[in-house]
Amino acid sequence: MKKKVYEKPMLTTEEFVPNEYVAACEHSESGAGLYKFVCDAGRGQKGDIFLENGWNLTWGKSRYYHACNKAHQAPTTDEFEKGYFYANGGNDKVEGYTPIPVIIWTGDGNIHATENLNRDTWEKNVS
Repeated sequence: MKKKVYEKPMLTTEEFVPNEYVAACEHSESGAGLYKFVCDAGRGQKGDIFLENGWNLTWGKSRYYHACNKAHQAPTTDEFEKGYFYANGGNDKVEGYTPIPVIIWTGDGNIHATENLNRDTWEKNVS
């Protein structure tokens, strides 16, 4: 008869290394995803960004708005405001200047605006 010998259970582990690339995808129930848009309002001109209610977003912050012309990714659940860009050189005035309708995103603490008003045409990270 063979004698049974107690063997201590051994736990083997493997170190978890997260991927460097993580895609944010839209979930059909939550609606979370990413919009991709270009901050292009004013096409290189200095001016001011006003919300539809007349509130000047650039007053007291940077004194004027100038599009960074960079592509941004913003969560689809973030708030996007409708407003206007005035190519007034940043003088805080609207009289005498033609308003350009824009969509505004401030989710990263800065002012970004696009003249592409149809969000349905924005690239969207969806899976």
